[in-house]
Amino acid sequence: MIHEILPHKLNNEFKICDPKLTDYVIRYDGAKTLLKKGATNTIPRVGELLELEGKSLADFEGHYLFSIDETAFFLDDSVTCGDAPAGYEYMVSRTFRNMSPVERLGGATAAHLAHWESLNRFCGRCGREMARGEKERSMVCPKCGNVVYPRISPVVIVAVHNGDKLLMAHNIDNPNPRLFLISGFVEIGESLEQAVHREVLEEAGLRVKNVRYFGSQPWPFSDSLIAGFTAELDGNDTIHMQEAELSEAMWVRRKDIPEYETDVSISCCLIENFRRGFTLDSDA
Repeated sequence: MIHEILPHKLNNEFKICDPKLTDYVIRYDGAKTLLKKGATNTIPRVGELLELEGKSLADFEGHYLFSIDETAFFLDDSVTCGDAPAGYEYMVSRTFRNMSPVERLGGATAAHLAHWESLNRFCGRCGREMARGEKERSMVCPKCGNVVYPRISPVVIVAVHNGDKLLMAHNIDNPNPRLFLISGFVEIGESLEQAVHREVLEEAGLRVKNVRYFGSQPWPFSDSLIAGFTAELDGNDTIHMQEAELSEAMWVRRKDIPEYETDVSISCCLIENFRRGFTLDSDA
């Protein structure tokens, strides 16, 4: 899955440090990230952007986010991003999914933090401009003391099986045409397991039982932490699809499910777990 990058290691403890020319830099325009175009898009390094702009390391305006191994990721603090330089383009966060494991996790996580900062430039309590925390990853209001931490929204996803059939669906907002699983954000006041029951009932009109935890993963593309579950159909198997959320929902026999790559998403791991006859665990 996206967070599994061994032998590399994510070091996400908060600290303040200076950049190196070889570190990655995230230049975020409020919705997209500047990437270097190519057969495989890449995240620019501090040195290459400074060279493009005729600047030195002393001119760099940015702050440390985290590092993977010895390479850090910095967020560009320029007042305005401006137009993309020749050979570069501002791209949506899903672009990171096609990169190497290190750039995929690092870029998507950095964009997650950049998006959070962009939404909290001003205090939601008093309207004063916010400042970055000096002791922890936070945004702090210097006037009223309001503290805002990175937004991580809980999501559940569930593989519902009915004998040798798996409930598969396609969300109308997903550009990938393949079928995946029922998922959704956890509502305030409910447990993860209650969210599983509610989402399956809302989106497919089905009831489930024997809900069991499978595993979890960060999903920076939607500022989320996803908890995966398996469950069994409880009762009638007639699907009543929620058309406002899904374009397709159906029972698919195990033998008809194609192989899914498990290096990015827990959804694919859950599908493969079922397709292989429950032989794949969340650590695969």
